[in-house]
Amino acid sequence: MKKVLFILPSLRGGGAERVMVTLLKYLDRNKFDLHLALISKEGPYLAEVPDDVPVYDLKAKRVRYAFIPMLKLIRQLKPDIVFSTLGHLNLALIMLKILMPSHTRLIVREANTVSEIVKLSSKPWLWKFLYKTLYKRADLIVCQSDYMKQDLIENFKVPEQKAIRIYNPVDVDTIRKKANLGENPFLHSPTSPNIVAIGRLVYQKGFDRLLQAMPQLLKEKPNAKLWILGEGPLEEELKEQCIRLGIVEKVEFVGFQKNPYVWLKHADLFVLSSYYEGLPNVLLEAIACECPVVAINHPGGTREIMERLGLKDRLKNNELTFSSHFFNPIEEVCSNLLKEWFGLEKIVREYEFYIS
Repeated sequence: MKKVLFILPSLRGGGAERVMVTLLKYLDRNKFDLHLALISKEGPYLAEVPDDVPVYDLKAKRVRYAFIPMLKLIRQLKPDIVFSTLGHLNLALIMLKILMPSHTRLIVREANTVSEIVKLSSKPWLWKFLYKTLYKRADLIVCQSDYMKQDLIENFKVPEQKAIRIYNPVDVDTIRKKANLGENPFLHSPTSPNIVAIGRLVYQKGFDRLLQAMPQLLKEKPNAKLWILGEGPLEEELKEQCIRLGIVEKVEFVGFQKNPYVWLKHADLFVLSSYYEGLPNVLLEAIACECPVVAINHPGGTREIMERLGLKDRLKNNELTFSSHFFNPIEEVCSNLLKEWFGLEKIVREYEFYIS
């Protein structure tokens, strides 16, 4: 039996955290002894960690302050595998790798398209150097899309044999059960169509260009309303943009929602407006909820999702405009393809193969 130590910054709401919790739930207990360490033991997904998984609180405010606690725990547990996700934490653990027990393998899961992160950082030259120098020292790098994998190989000198692509798992049955748990959030709203966007209110998610597209939609559909689920540092800036565009009454910021699936089930359209992604879980989840979708093409795995699922006609280049066919229901074949490419059991088995 392999002892696997998962390490994450926290379990605050996010796609990477959700994937890790899903793996903790479904990895085979006959093959793996699972442990979880958190830089800071907090976040809404804590309640979803299975009872048989010990959780270690490293009690550090930032990753940079967690080097010694991480190393102490790794030496104490002597895991066969250390598994981490999110770039800054991955880099920290690769630096510590030389001090880990000799039998311990380090698997890192990259959560985003690294070139885009580097380009938008305050010191691109430094981050490019760190990724180029350190990432190739991991034993294995899990990428969420072929695009991400090629980016690491071509731009950051990661050896091809060390980079693998595993798509994010979609637990379609659980998502659909949760979608049926709550009341229709639009029940008491006279608006139609109701458009939903979900994500942290940060530059990456491109909510600014979604808002920019709203006046054009409102000319054709004056009763339309946009509902934005999420929190983040750009909330006030986005609200000011709504004032400038004269759409304050047509946009609602509803904050983080623990069950976004009930919103997706009843929405008339889900929009992914990101400037870049790794592999957007929220797009897969919207499709699992049988919600009509549209996405703006961008660096990352979004094009792969749309092509795999036969939704290429719902992928916009560069700028967002709303075509009437976007509001049409998604065909049933799309749900079948979703399970075929991104189904929970398939993806968990892929992780088990590489962890073993």
